[in-house]
Amino acid sequence: MSTQTATPLYRLGTWEGNVTDAWGVDWIVEAEDGWSSSPPVRALTEPRNSTDGAWGGPGLYGPRVVTLSGRAVAPDRLTMLAAKDRIKAAVNPRTLVQLVVAEDHLTRVANVRMSDQVALTDEGSFAFRWALTVVAADPRRYAATPMSGTTTLPASLTAGRTYSRTYSVTYGAGAGGSTGSVYIQQDGDYDQTPAVIVITGPVINPQVEHVASGRELAFDLTLAYDETLTIDLKTQVALLNGAANQAYRITATSAWWMLAPGSNEIAFRGTPGTPPPDITPTPIPQMTVTASSAWS
Repeated sequence: MSTQTATPLYRLGTWEGNVTDAWGVDWIVEAEDGWSSSPPVRALTEPRNSTDGAWGGPGLYGPRVVTLSGRAVAPDRLTMLAAKDRIKAAVNPRTLVQLVVAEDHLTRVANVRMSDQVALTDEGSFAFRWALTVVAADPRRYAATPMSGTTTLPASLTAGRTYSRTYSVTYGAGAGGSTGSVYIQQDGDYDQTPAVIVITGPVINPQVEHVASGRELAFDLTLAYDETLTIDLKTQVALLNGAANQAYRITATSAWWMLAPGSNEIAFRGTPGTPPPDITPTPIPQMTVTASSAWS
């Protein structure tokens, strides 16, 4: 059992920084680069011919590279040698490992891989300096605990809720267009935060809309009573029963979207399907949205 000795607390797989570990080794993090700062930016610019400046457009974030370095002090030489093996085993270039950074105000995570050697330099018989570098292909720093919300698609006629915007679709007008909503609070500052949406049948032509942006994903398919459609907004994949990708079945007017900072309303629409007659109680189509707040 380790004991935290300073903040932040860093956890990379089985290794922890700013702790005295179960073997009595003090892991001291002296420098961090790449975690607290924003990710690198890929600016979209093209030089203009015969005039000053450049043509420009919205840029993109690149992968996040994080370097941690410091000292390890062990009670004896054999413990020090074993500590070297443990930090090298904590990360490798082929396997994703979760990097957890617990600060005084927030605990955030990222999935990383080793991107450079773990550098070790002896300092006497019982201590050594260490440095490790990892890369997160997804540059977002996510909240450690995801949030989730569920709504149903009523099979009976309902009054629905009133919206302040005008849409070409009638909300809550009955079985042909009944709707429920899930509200996700994105507390971070990242302007494009993904979510995973799971729709459970029976439902015909399911649709999910990010109400604030007006963008929706509508699928030309029917989910039976025991079928699910899992929509990953980050990878833009929609798996039927966890296997076959149904992204090609989105309609021509559909558009992929992400969550924005603040409150996000995700509306669920479609036509309730017909369940098997021997299923009781009558199953109701359902949508579950799971997401984590994200920071740059």
